[in-house]
Amino acid sequence: MTEILEIPGAVDIHVHLRQPGDNKAETIASGTRAALLGGFTAICDMPNNPGRPTWSAHRLIEKQRLIRKSAYVPVGLYAGAQPESNNLDQLPAMAKPAIGLKLYSAPTTGSDKDYTAKDFTKIVSAWHESAPAKPIMLHAGQTNLPGLIELIAGKFGHHLHVCHVNASREVELVEKAKADGLPVTCGVCPHHLFKTSHDPLSEGWFARMKPPLARQEEAEKLFELLVNGAIDIVETDHAPHSAGAKWTAENAGGSCWGVPGIEFALPLLLYQMVKGRISRERLIEITSTKPAKIIGLKLSGSTKVTWQMEIHRIGDEKTRLSGSGWTPYLGKLAAGKVKKVVIGKQVLVADGKIMAKTGRLINRGDQL
Repeated sequence: MTEILEIPGAVDIHVHLRQPGDNKAETIASGTRAALLGGFTAICDMPNNPGRPTWSAHRLIEKQRLIRKSAYVPVGLYAGAQPESNNLDQLPAMAKPAIGLKLYSAPTTGSDKDYTAKDFTKIVSAWHESAPAKPIMLHAGQTNLPGLIELIAGKFGHHLHVCHVNASREVELVEKAKADGLPVTCGVCPHHLFKTSHDPLSEGWFARMKPPLARQEEAEKLFELLVNGAIDIVETDHAPHSAGAKWTAENAGGSCWGVPGIEFALPLLLYQMVKGRISRERLIEITSTKPAKIIGLKLSGSTKVTWQMEIHRIGDEKTRLSGSGWTPYLGKLAAGKVKKVVIGKQVLVADGKIMAKTGRLINRGDQL
């Protein structure tokens, strides 16, 4: 008989739902459906929608309306600001409905620039004044992380979360900041744990993202740092692109950074748990307890996911894929398929089938 595992619902604080925007590979409905079937009971959407970034209160409200209409799981929204976005006047209006602020200090989708910490001083000051308790999420560059830690967590004493670390040296900088008493956390993505820098040689743009995949030895170090507590959480950085867009980048030039995968993040980690590489308690901490704490979400004891713990290889499961229609984890071993999801008192999934959805918006201090 297949083992049944019941654990708290997972929280992903780093997702790109793409809607509204120029990238049509995902919608709020398809992305949150994939999250639900992947065991996530809350997610947070990033602001850099291609062609329509969330740089204003108007754009934030636009997203809220779409979420209420079509989301399958509760969603929190980040505000965004860049040195060139000239939206300092919008930060006070975005501070209340947003769950945090995202800054991009290195090249990524929608930006090809590297910045210094000084470039963000006015933005950080304005956000700290408007939302002192709401974290700043950082896409760091190769050389600017020390300065940004000093600016955000040091000078302003504001909680800084360093997103998608891909090198042990970044984790060392975060550990040093923590030792100095600064409010800094960091997260790692499944693709930086279970894929390596060798993959683009055979997969091309289907294995390219920012920050790039790490060497095998670094990926193994990152997993060790996650298990021992140096890395605080797992975040998916679910970044859907259509297979066609990836092929275009491969064959006709251009760029197409990022990979989907929110529906397989937990099964990949659960397989590691089954194999004894990570404990159940630590898995719950990195996927549920700590992510919720970072964004100020209170977890109810009744919000749980029941998994049927069979080991399987990830296949082309169309009913479980996001709107992108492909997965970077094809053929990898995983454990667990979602059988039941309860958020509060509402049953969203029963016997592996979606029974209901909730277009709920979440914010700091809310209970899930």
